[in-house]
Amino acid sequence: MSNQKGVSLFLAIMIMSVLSAVALALIGISISGIKIAKGLEDSVMAFYAANTGIERALYNIRKDGILDNFSGTLEETSYEVTIDSDGTSATITSVGSYRETKRAIEVNY
Repeated sequence: MSNQKGVSLFLAIMIMSVLSAVALALIGISISGIKIAKGLEDSVMAFYAANTGIERALYNIRKDGILDNFSGTLEETSYEVTIDSDGTSATITSVGSYRETKRAIEVNY
């Protein structure tokens, strides 16, 4: 018995170390998931801003025949639209921005 006095303490410390390592790994995975979800939200907002630019460009073309480049803002998002036309067709490119994320849409009209 006298040879095994510290074994219980050693086992308790080892088990606590393993449990702590597992807990830290789970916390790291959770933080990564939160960052990915936040990036996805920013990406969706930037895409919707780009879509708004496309819709506005199509509206301007159908209503007034305007083929000029323009930009705009909507709350915290912004978009920049460029239109290249050869007379018979047009390529409309819209880049939407939200925070530091940008998404682009291109439409042939």
